[in-house]
Amino acid sequence: MKQSITEYPSIAVGLGEQKELLATLDLTVDQLEAVLAQPEYALQPHNVINGKHNQSIMHTVERVTGFGIDMGSAFEALLLTLGRVPTQQEFNDYCLSVAQIFWEKSKPEGIAWDDAVAQAVTNRNYRCYISQVVELHCTLLLKELFPDRGIYSSDALDNLLGVDLVVETETKRLYLHIFKDSKYSFLAFRKKQYRGGTKDSNGKFRKFNRNFDGDKVLMYEGKPESSSETTKHINGMPLFKAEWLGNQLILFDTFKQFGEPLEDSKKLEYLDNFLEQYVLPAEMEE
Repeated sequence: MKQSITEYPSIAVGLGEQKELLATLDLTVDQLEAVLAQPEYALQPHNVINGKHNQSIMHTVERVTGFGIDMGSAFEALLLTLGRVPTQQEFNDYCLSVAQIFWEKSKPEGIAWDDAVAQAVTNRNYRCYISQVVELHCTLLLKELFPDRGIYSSDALDNLLGVDLVVETETKRLYLHIFKDSKYSFLAFRKKQYRGGTKDSNGKFRKFNRNFDGDKVLMYEGKPESSSETTKHINGMPLFKAEWLGNQLILFDTFKQFGEPLEDSKKLEYLDNFLEQYVLPAEMEE
């Protein structure tokens, strides 16, 4: 009888990679926040997309579910290359070059790469950067608040299961989704349950059937000017407040309808078997 996510062999591979990455960074919450407070880490304003034609291009960019392998691992690649958290501008510069290669090869809806596409992709990159930093900060904060609990993440949990973090308490396992508190983000989350999959060894796409029953969401306030019990802002970056986050996890642990017992998990069994049967790690797509 399996009691922990680490006992599922195919899943454990990705968990180990994320553990090594965090060990390489060797960051505390205070250290990360000090980095984000530096002037070069101030968030950039989004590009304003005007005109019917340009807005049509923007909607095309938003409909693209993924920009290839390198884009999906961009944040981790920059963490390792730079040996630190990249700035938003560094992240966008890297991702723009990746997106352009993908776009010119696949040419979504027959649209050529131009400044309008680049501006729309930049806005998407800016959002992605914020979500990546928020997740990193949340992971570090949970590890400090609950040192005796297992806090896990991996590409497979994200791209296949559709989950940002898994937390194991003394009695249960919690599946957590992290996103901005907005109508757009919530609708995107609802759609996310029906996406996910990977290519098998023959290049055939294999659908992964997600199940968010019992999962919980952690939503941050995106606007620095808004007073919020959930969120503080450093240089414009939204970060969960420690007291609120700790209380949420205690609440999630209390109610039976949230999460699942630690004993053998249908969700993890399905994911582990799927990974063993189909996955080419570099081919996973959102």
